[in-house]
Amino acid sequence: MFHHPKEVCMSYFQHFRLSLYFSYILWKGSIFAFIHAFFPDTYITSTSELSKQLQDTLKNAGCKD
Repeated sequence: MFHHPKEVCMSYFQHFRLSLYFSYILWKGSIFAFIHAFFPDTYITSTSELSKQLQDTLKNAGCKD
């Protein structure tokens, strides 16, 4: 029934946990970006840091090339 987790070399629960982690990180980033829109001197580098964090996490998750 769940093909995608196997395609990325993860169990259902590993994939579930990783997806919830991404949801949390993106939610947090969204809040920071919203605050930054009104107060530009706050959270200046948060979006670029978030992007790097997501890239690093994706690179180290699942199948290893």
